[in-house]
Amino acid sequence: MPLIRHLEIARYRTTKEANEKLTRLSQSSGWPDHTISRFALSRSLKLETVPELIASEKKGKELRGETLFHSKQDADYLPWLAAMIAQHAGRTFKNDDEAVELVLAHLHRGIDLLCSDLEEQDGRFMEVVLSIARHSGEAISNSLSVTNTTRTVSVPLVSAISPITIPIGTPIGSEQPFSIILNDTRKYSNCHVALSGMSGSGKTQLAKQMLGSIARSCDETTGIIFVDFAKGDVADDTAFANAIKGEVIRLPGQILPVGPFHLQDYSSDATTLAAEEKREVYKNLFRNLGPKQQGRLAIAIRESYKDLELDAEQAPDFAYLQDKLTQVYQRESLQPDSLTELLRQLNAYRLFWSRGDSPPPSPLHTKRWIVDIHELGGLKEVVAFTLIEQLYREMRSLPESQIDDATGLRHIRCVIAIDEAQYYLKAQNRFLQGIIREGRSKGFAVMLMCQSPDDFDQADFDYTEQLQFTYMLQCKTEAKAVQRLLGVSREEAKRISTQLGKMEPLYGVGPTTNARAQQFRIVPFFEQFSNDV
Repeated sequence: MPLIRHLEIARYRTTKEANEKLTRLSQSSGWPDHTISRFALSRSLKLETVPELIASEKKGKELRGETLFHSKQDADYLPWLAAMIAQHAGRTFKNDDEAVELVLAHLHRGIDLLCSDLEEQDGRFMEVVLSIARHSGEAISNSLSVTNTTRTVSVPLVSAISPITIPIGTPIGSEQPFSIILNDTRKYSNCHVALSGMSGSGKTQLAKQMLGSIARSCDETTGIIFVDFAKGDVADDTAFANAIKGEVIRLPGQILPVGPFHLQDYSSDATTLAAEEKREVYKNLFRNLGPKQQGRLAIAIRESYKDLELDAEQAPDFAYLQDKLTQVYQRESLQPDSLTELLRQLNAYRLFWSRGDSPPPSPLHTKRWIVDIHELGGLKEVVAFTLIEQLYREMRSLPESQIDDATGLRHIRCVIAIDEAQYYLKAQNRFLQGIIREGRSKGFAVMLMCQSPDDFDQADFDYTEQLQFTYMLQCKTEAKAVQRLLGVSREEAKRISTQLGKMEPLYGVGPTTNARAQQFRIVPFFEQFSNDV
């Protein structure tokens, strides 16, 4: 009998203790045992060690293989799981029974881990799911394309990887300018950039110069996406658009060709998770949405996916979601409120891809866009978050980016530059956090521009530990933020924070050639690219 068929018809009995924990997890989530068990298997596979086989007596609940593994939406789940467990163990199975025992071992360990996660999240199961579902059981493909149940993301072939050399500035008292090699994995742990400075400090000049230098060093497969939040002045800079060979998209007026509800997978679990993630994002963006409104939004999103599960295009748009939300409100005999007004605005502006349009461009991460959202008022963050979310979902589906073994240089697939990032950081954007946390191996770089280094100090996510290249221009800041970002002593941080308050335009502080933080004059865009104008 083939292994896959043997796993499918096997019966998986847990220990009494594991059964009690599984029941507790099911009650906390409202999800059936087999769904929780799948999460548990993926949670266990996240650990590098092979779990110990279950030696204690199994007197708990019995899960049939047909229930645990079979689903018309997830026909590939069992072969994937078998392959992942074998790869995780570093060998093929000795026999079919050993495969069953390893599945059970992973199931028990995963249940234990989920219970620990639940305790850490104070019993909030969805917080556990939102965290784990992004990281558990990720299969890495070395092929040139990644195929899933609904979409195929093409991965461009890179023949040679060049150093991405970016001039930064000249230290005070020196005539020798310094630069960084953004994609040098042997020298730097990641390729994320933090720029802070007040208006007029030269922060945007440095950001544009860095992005222009990246465009010079990379081939056309590397995407550069700049979100122009505050004034639209970057979008108005024709020289910068030409330097990165970028297309300017102005909202409102034009349409950002991104599907706000497109997924890589439209299984029941995936759409349920997507609805909860949207609820979480909108809760943080619009503080006036109460718990019941958030719940109705999630219901409307889930029902929209359900209605379209047999459609050629399974993703709703905001018009479809607005109609579905109206049905939910009519069903509950509710009057329009702030949630329905928000959906009305999003639909009225027609900011994104709509059903009936041509499919959104794929891959998204290879685009070179300057997205001007400065006139959108309260909808700015919705546009930026939607774009970031779709980039994150696409990034997750990609294999690791190529590294030149001889040089240690990594292929950078996409650079995402976000102006006035403080508005995103305080909104607890999980997708932005995901790109920053996971983007290193995928070849994604993030450039965050803030008014002050204090903005990177957020309670829910430590940005200071995730940003490799940190440069500060004239700004008001606390010594604590300087100390964490630059790794200097407390006394030195106090001196630098005072210095930053008096800094002249086009001057900054940050690590230079010797990795020591010192003052320097930046290389602005208008100087580095003057011959291109």
